[in-house]
Amino acid sequence: MKRKAMVLLADDDKVQTMMLSAQLRAKGYSVSAAYDATYTFMVAMKSPPDVVVLDIQMPGGTGRAVLERLKASSRTMQIPVVVLSGIHDPHVVNEIMALGAFEYLHKPVDVAVLDAALRRALNLPAEPTTTEPPAPPPPSAPPQAS
Repeated sequence: MKRKAMVLLADDDKVQTMMLSAQLRAKGYSVSAAYDATYTFMVAMKSPPDVVVLDIQMPGGTGRAVLERLKASSRTMQIPVVVLSGIHDPHVVNEIMALGAFEYLHKPVDVAVLDAALRRALNLPAEPTTTEPPAPPPPSAPPQAS
């Protein structure tokens, strides 16, 4: 049986975290959650996930500090980090990307956008689209006699 990719979802917004966790589990991921920066780093060090989804503004330190620590540790430096933040400042985005984030997504995020970013980070194929084939044309009516 194929192992599910482990996502560490780090955000202090517990409602959003629970919603995203459920949506990601429905997409086939295994998800663990952390609600502050210190705990996020401890969880990543104890049991390194396949990918981290990290908010920038959290209690117990910043997501930026967590990103720096993850990228500085030989145990976690190869883990892709997808930043999910409400901060839209291009300078912050550039700084976070320069620190080694794999991708920077803005809140609120659509789960399909997050899933696509996680698939890229994990080198997984894109999720197949579930579009219906076009309906066949209606049968033509026989000509009417006059």
